[in-house]
Amino acid sequence: MSYIEERSIPEPNTGCWLWLNALSKSGYGAAYRNNKWIGAHVRSYEDYIGPTNGLYVLHSCDVKSCVNPDHLFLGTTQDNMDDMVEK
Repeated sequence: MSYIEERSIPEPNTGCWLWLNALSKSGYGAAYRNNKWIGAHVRSYEDYIGPTNGLYVLHSCDVKSCVNPDHLFLGTTQDNMDDMVEK
């Protein structure tokens, strides 16, 4: 079982993997990598899909604590702002 799977639980109705460990003040999961804290969704994307190359990791499900790699995609700053306004 992976770092992400050990620290999340599947939500059967939405398919989200809900982060069970620490959350940031804004509600995003917090994960540890290379001696620093990063977003758990970022760690999930990197672990399952690959490098982010400086882009944001966005949620298609709009659930901040979701770490399901199938619900994550990369976007620019503008994509992130557009996604926020749209939702």
